[in-house]
Amino acid sequence: MIDCAPEGFKYPSTRYSGSKRRLLDWIWEHVKDLKFNTVLDLFGGTGSVSLMFKRYGKQVFYNDLLKFNQIIGKAIIENKNTFVSDSDIDKVLNFNNKRDYPDFIQKNFKGIFFLDHENEWLDKIISNIMNVKNEYKRAILFASLFQACLAKRPFNLFHRANLYIRTANVPRSFGNKTTWDTPFEKLLRRFVYEYNRAVFDNGKMNKVIGGYDAISAPNGVDLVYIDPPYFSKKSGGTNYMAFYHFLEGLADYKNWENRIKDSNTKIKKINDTPEIKAWTHKALIKGSFEKVIERFQDNIIVLSYQEEGIPSKEEIIEMLRTYKKSVRIYSISHRYVLSPKVKNELLFIAK
Repeated sequence: MIDCAPEGFKYPSTRYSGSKRRLLDWIWEHVKDLKFNTVLDLFGGTGSVSLMFKRYGKQVFYNDLLKFNQIIGKAIIENKNTFVSDSDIDKVLNFNNKRDYPDFIQKNFKGIFFLDHENEWLDKIISNIMNVKNEYKRAILFASLFQACLAKRPFNLFHRANLYIRTANVPRSFGNKTTWDTPFEKLLRRFVYEYNRAVFDNGKMNKVIGGYDAISAPNGVDLVYIDPPYFSKKSGGTNYMAFYHFLEGLADYKNWENRIKDSNTKIKKINDTPEIKAWTHKALIKGSFEKVIERFQDNIIVLSYQEEGIPSKEEIIEMLRTYKKSVRIYSISHRYVLSPKVKNELLFIAK
């Protein structure tokens, strides 16, 4: 299989919970001999698997419910040859003292996730990035800002108001205070460089198709890759909106206030949608699997999951065999970011 990536290509780093970045070689080893040219990445996340398929010459259709992930997909999956220069960064970092910048983050998130001067900076940089005319430059700048925000957060999450962990003057056994204290401007430049390095043209029209729920996403491809949120027997469903609602707000800045679930709560989480609840509630999770597998019964299905998840490995096999003649399962020991426990990652391939 021809590697379409140019010299110097490297997958962008990510602090995203559940990211498959470290499993890409293992996944590719098991799918590379399948006969397919087009791929739908149903739960695209930060795009690592989509980028892998793009790298090896497949036409990729990227989907994710969250707007900030769609923007990342546009930056590195749909984008063929647009890069952000140092002068482009300088322009968005040039704050106009005569301009009346918004202050939504400063008003609503004081003392919660970032320091006061950082909140002011975020309100300003978002306004400047939204004014960048080229959609791919704008996407790279947004994606880099998201990564910068994650880098400065304890646990790389927004599910708790725990700024005190970063600011407390105490001995530390975890985290990276050097990164936490690195100015946003420096982190933004670092991540722009990383995303620029991941941009290339594989000769195909790759596309971010939008925020479809898994069951109604368009078909018409050879292979569907499914990496749904894990539902653990012990901790319940993985809710990416709860983890990354602040990034979702940055991505939808003008509508942020209207999407907040309860402005009286400290972290001001954005509302879950019914499509998110379908994968985070125990009573709904098995039915969601059944509907997705039925929806894509005519495609090659490649599904990633954890052995300890709900539905069980045996239940997923049974669902797949309802429609498929061949179901193969591969397993690898893997430890995810933020998890101290090594778990078995499963890869189901159904034809």
